[in-house]
Amino acid sequence: MSFPNLQQPPSTELAGQVLIVEDNLINQAFLSTLLRKYGISNAVVNNGLEAVNFLKTETVDLVLMDIQMPVMDGLMATRMIREQLQLTVPIVAVTSNPEFDAWPRCLAAGMNDFLSKPVQKRRLEAVLQRFLPEKEQKPPVIDRAYLEEMTGGSSELLNELIDFFKNELPNNRQALFDALEQQNREEFDRVAHRFRSSLNSIAMLGLAAELKKLERNPALPDDEIREKLTILFGEIAVGLKTLDEVDNR
Repeated sequence: MSFPNLQQPPSTELAGQVLIVEDNLINQAFLSTLLRKYGISNAVVNNGLEAVNFLKTETVDLVLMDIQMPVMDGLMATRMIREQLQLTVPIVAVTSNPEFDAWPRCLAAGMNDFLSKPVQKRRLEAVLQRFLPEKEQKPPVIDRAYLEEMTGGSSELLNELIDFFKNELPNNRQALFDALEQQNREEFDRVAHRFRSSLNSIAMLGLAAELKKLERNPALPDDEIREKLTILFGEIAVGLKTLDEVDNR
């Protein structure tokens, strides 16, 4: 019987929630600490029964399941997760048993993959790469290709665009927040539409797209729009700093 290829380390940043099912405190700490270093959130339970109860109310992206545990072992817990809870969450066996002995039983119980103890960092990384979703990558604040196209590489033109944007920025910010304060969505949409053109002119295309989502959107409450605007203007400040660095090269 062939075994899953666990040799390739992850090449992208990962997200998601992992459930660690392990009765050994040292192993719990090792796995939990390693996952946090990868930026992956995790929860820990002590045996299979706790895992089944946890998954009745919580959603995770991956389960790292020890095999030999008190109260309920990993094989029984996996069968209950598959048959009673009807969950398809990936479950990876973690056991000190020899692979040739453990893997067929793990597969029959409904597990998706296999890690042997002591868990090797490289093998764990490969499992995470296989089963966890990738983090959504935010686009850069400044679209440099668009900026080059707009300015033709001219520092003088770039300076003019930046100066114009900076001069208008306080007025645009005030107008947007004032419109929200006055609950005047028509005025908010008008100012936002105009301000989007300014954002596009200095290659903040992603932020212009975010602002467009706030226009003509009656489903969004004012408080939520205000919060998103605050974040957006923070990103604008980052973008202006980036533009200054580009100009000073």
